[in-house]
Amino acid sequence: MNSLQAAAEGKGFGRMIRRGGAIGGRYGLTQAKMDRAVDRFATVLENHECGATFPLTAAALARGRWDIDAYRARNIEFAVHGLYHVDHSRLPTGQQIEHLARARSLFAERGITRPGFRCPYLRWDEHTLEAVRQAGFRYDSSQGLVWPVVNGRETETYHRVLGFYRALSAADYPALPYCEDGLLRIPYSLPDDEGLADRLGLTPDEMPPFWLAILAETWRLGELFVLGLHPERIDLCATALTAVLRAARALSPGVWIARLDEIAGWWAARAEATMSCEDDGAGRWRVRVTGPPGLTVLARSVTVSAAPWDGVYCRVADTEFEIVTAVRPFIALTPRSSPRLASFLRQQGYFVETTHGQIVYGLTLDQPDFAAGDQRPLLRQIEEGDFPLLRFGRWPHGHRSALAVSGDIDALTLWDYGLRLFGR
Repeated sequence: MNSLQAAAEGKGFGRMIRRGGAIGGRYGLTQAKMDRAVDRFATVLENHECGATFPLTAAALARGRWDIDAYRARNIEFAVHGLYHVDHSRLPTGQQIEHLARARSLFAERGITRPGFRCPYLRWDEHTLEAVRQAGFRYDSSQGLVWPVVNGRETETYHRVLGFYRALSAADYPALPYCEDGLLRIPYSLPDDEGLADRLGLTPDEMPPFWLAILAETWRLGELFVLGLHPERIDLCATALTAVLRAARALSPGVWIARLDEIAGWWAARAEATMSCEDDGAGRWRVRVTGPPGLTVLARSVTVSAAPWDGVYCRVADTEFEIVTAVRPFIALTPRSSPRLASFLRQQGYFVETTHGQIVYGLTLDQPDFAAGDQRPLLRQIEEGDFPLLRFGRWPHGHRSALAVSGDIDALTLWDYGLRLFGR
């Protein structure tokens, strides 16, 4: 018996096993079963030429005997799901920092040097975020966003678990990555597999419409659908997952299906892109763009040589081009506007400049205060406007929206589940 098993035995976990293994029977937590589940999951993804992100507890990684490199070769990203599967919001700051430092070290021993992170139970506090920053994780994907797709089938337990997750409404907050004080945060979409199967009691044939509705709305808004599916439920949810992947492949403009680390990498690379716009007089402007491969340049309400993209936007293929417009096609901010407003707009691909009144812009914002709840109304104001605008698309290669398949691996064995229960 190793030290982790001894700790669990000392806390009464052994007695639970001897009483009949109810937990193990319910969750089927054996190495072989998890191997088969992840293998089937990877096969479904391969059939649609995409990968996934599996946040995994570091203790389970250290104890597991499976070939993690074989799955990474199959387009699977492994992120950190805590050192143990415990509620981080209840841990003291120092313990959170210690846990995440140890977790990252264990991942580094397996060749994963800069993983992403998702809190167990989606439960975090400001100290968690600071610990994630200190540990140097690539991103955090712990904020739940619930989409209003259940349509009258809600149950008491469904609402209770959303409250436990402290989920925000996707009707009020955009489902988009956002760099917050140096940490990229990627929201997680709800309902996930647990919500559909355990809280709503849906059958496999009843599940697809719910996830398809989220896909349709994120595509309409140009946002991100992080589809949550725990590997042990792949048999139950394969029909719904397949329906979403097929629908995503059929949409035009397309849906970028990517792992969370790829999304984080793209968000950082696109942030370095630049666009200059020089006035040649008589409403003619010379534009020059620099940025990563796949950068999408969009234009509306200007005269430009470009192909139609979607709605009022056209897609400019060149990195140097000319437009005709009576106003400067960027967004102007007054000097007293919030720096957080400028940061948010730039992260969404808009170009912002501080105005002192000498230049005419299609939109000028005077907003000294800017909070997270202001983001969706502002996006609606900009996208429903008809003023001249040049911007970068959020996603690479002209995709309109993005989809990331992600499933937490809380435990690989019955012992791991015991450590999860008792915070060891």
